[in-house]
Amino acid sequence: MSLASKPADLMDLDKEDDEVFLPKESTSGEIDQYAIQFYAKKCEQYHEDPKAFAAFLLNVAGNLRMISYACSPNENTDRKKLVSKKGKDQIIHKNPLVLARRGLIRYFISELKKLESGNSDVFDKNREGEIQMKMTCQLYMYSTYSYICENVYWGMEEAKGHDNNHCIMNKIRRWVSLGVQGALLSNIINPIYITKIVLGSTPNIPILDLRALLFGTMNFQDRECPRMEAIPRDSPNLVLTRTYVWYLGLSNLDIIGADGRLEPEGKGSTICKQEIFKAYLKLGAANKSALKYSRAKKKAGHYQYMKKLLYKKWETENNGKWLRKKSNKADKFWVELKRL
Repeated sequence: MSLASKPADLMDLDKEDDEVFLPKESTSGEIDQYAIQFYAKKCEQYHEDPKAFAAFLLNVAGNLRMISYACSPNENTDRKKLVSKKGKDQIIHKNPLVLARRGLIRYFISELKKLESGNSDVFDKNREGEIQMKMTCQLYMYSTYSYICENVYWGMEEAKGHDNNHCIMNKIRRWVSLGVQGALLSNIINPIYITKIVLGSTPNIPILDLRALLFGTMNFQDRECPRMEAIPRDSPNLVLTRTYVWYLGLSNLDIIGADGRLEPEGKGSTICKQEIFKAYLKLGAANKSALKYSRAKKKAGHYQYMKKLLYKKWETENNGKWLRKKSNKADKFWVELKRL
């Protein structure tokens, strides 16, 4: 599987006997209103007070679909905990965008399972037999707030010299550059790129300056940089006390406690690394010979190569060094097939 510069086989458009419906891109206002209304209904359903949240949405053949959302206090993330062995079944990095993206991964896995039985409206195969997101789909990232990492706000001068290891700013850059699917799913699907980023509140610098801060030095080759738009609205109150995530297909909220596990059960969330890996291994296309999480991610060789190039570029730009995987105990765990 290679990291294509385009999310779909555009050659299919040249086939005279094929008609491909390309959906009209949703406006930022449409995305904002749909996300807020959907979230409000879910809060009413689960008896939660509406707070600031982050989400991923799909435009499927012209229809908006909420895929995942998350709400969480904006806490400082302890870098040492990110690589501890507890990370396999605990949620350490609780930024809402990080949690919503993990929910997105769980949804992708469920759609890949549907593809195996031939009924996914999100994935198909190109003429080379590679799995890709359908050209009738577009992915949007949404956030009601406008900060890029813990205590560093989008566009502030402090961001330029900030050692932003694992901060949300660099995670967004990685998702935009390499695809939101991550290393694990890169073993079986082509990259999935974000079409548009919508902020539900006004950042403290002009939106074009913000876009340049995030993506100005990135090389998109023949892809377009995601459009970024903001809704003229004051930032919401970020005083939050509960962490929870929802994704399409989850029957209830995953409410995550202070220890990074589900409340009140005390077990791993459905979006922890261990549960994501278990769900992945149930796919027919998954490589069952790589039952160690870190090894399964390394199998995505081209993704890992491009990631290293990206990290080296960040270092030359004084954006800090990403955590070294040699010390990452969180990824070094095994899953037994007979226990799936």
